[in-house]
Amino acid sequence: MFYIVEKAEQLAKLQDLGDCFVNLIPLNNNYHPNLTDLSLIYIRPINHKKGWILCLNHTEAFKLDKEKTLQHLLDNVDKMFVPQKKEALYHFPHPEKLHDINFIEYINLDDNIVTNKCTDFYYRHYPNNPIVNSLIPISKHYEEQETIFDMVLPVIHKYSANDAIYRFNNELTSVAFHRIEKNGIALNKQCFISQYLESLHYPEFNIHKGKIYTQYNLYTTTSRPSNRFNGINFAALNKTDNERVCYEPSNNAFIEMDFSGYHPRLIGELIGFPLLADNIYESLNVGKEEMFQNLYGGIRKEYKDKPFFKEASSYVDGVWRLLNSDGKIHTINKTFKLNEIDAPNPTKIFNYIIQSCETSTNVKILLNILDYLKDKQTKLVLYTYDAVLFDYSESDGSELLQEIKKIMKYPVKTKKGINYKAMESYA
Repeated sequence: MFYIVEKAEQLAKLQDLGDCFVNLIPLNNNYHPNLTDLSLIYIRPINHKKGWILCLNHTEAFKLDKEKTLQHLLDNVDKMFVPQKKEALYHFPHPEKLHDINFIEYINLDDNIVTNKCTDFYYRHYPNNPIVNSLIPISKHYEEQETIFDMVLPVIHKYSANDAIYRFNNELTSVAFHRIEKNGIALNKQCFISQYLESLHYPEFNIHKGKIYTQYNLYTTTSRPSNRFNGINFAALNKTDNERVCYEPSNNAFIEMDFSGYHPRLIGELIGFPLLADNIYESLNVGKEEMFQNLYGGIRKEYKDKPFFKEASSYVDGVWRLLNSDGKIHTINKTFKLNEIDAPNPTKIFNYIIQSCETSTNVKILLNILDYLKDKQTKLVLYTYDAVLFDYSESDGSELLQEIKKIMKYPVKTKKGINYKAMESYA
């Protein structure tokens, strides 16, 4: 039986495949998915004894037409279980078909897959060759994908269409961050070269045509995404040196909207004590530092009788009892299991829940903003937990910013700047 599919007539024989594991193999795994095309596609029906490699761009095989191949999969596969939906969307823009395995149960394939010596050789010697995967023998790719399938199959069997947490992440979270990543962030090229000359060995991995591309990791302990790629931590760019100067708008200005008193407001909603005042710290007669020391370091005795902190303390105690009773606790986008948390305690669990609540709330807000900006020149280019950065075009009018503020639902502080460091308060 053949396993290499390189001609249209071979592809035509793959009909009515049902639910499948599908892995889209790029030309180079090190490149940002927005900057590389596909070399191969591995596909294996869930109940089939073997899979196939579909050849799109490889030195050992004829080339299938990419668009026709993807359309064939669209027509003949039911659910496509993929390792990371956010990445798959760059090549297969049909979110309704894609199901993210890592949102069923996280598997770190980078740590668990033992790559063959051939693959290791090519990536050690040619890490930045833009078509390195097309040079590695197809048979070696196939062996590796069969190994991956054996690892992910037990997880795929745990899939449940009724799992609301899974649906939230698969249908909303992956799509939101994919759409942000695709926009990229414009750069001042000369500044960037001087700033990163020694540390960024392969800028081609995520820089192209004056833009740098970020990559959000959605599979974190609390669900709060990190954003590190090619040695740069985009969630924690340095504010004191010139690193942020290198990021500049492709339109007229950067606009940053930063939620004001965000975590206390979210906590207020959780505990049934909504904080509606613009200055929540003044309304509660507590300083910002005191607020966070009590919420994230444990509520002190002298604060436990104050209504807000009393309710928060009661909520924390209730969550801790439930976790110890049931062994797990659910939020909108995460299940926290007691046996998977290192050194659990009430304060840590509370922190996890707030970060999860922050992320799920923001995902819905981000999608609404992205939908609003769909036909605008202004782009949402970076998300950092309680702040959103826009590459703002004056052609969209100042009313656009007011509309975004409405979509963000909670009070925000606004800054404007000619680069990401020179940000000043803006009404």
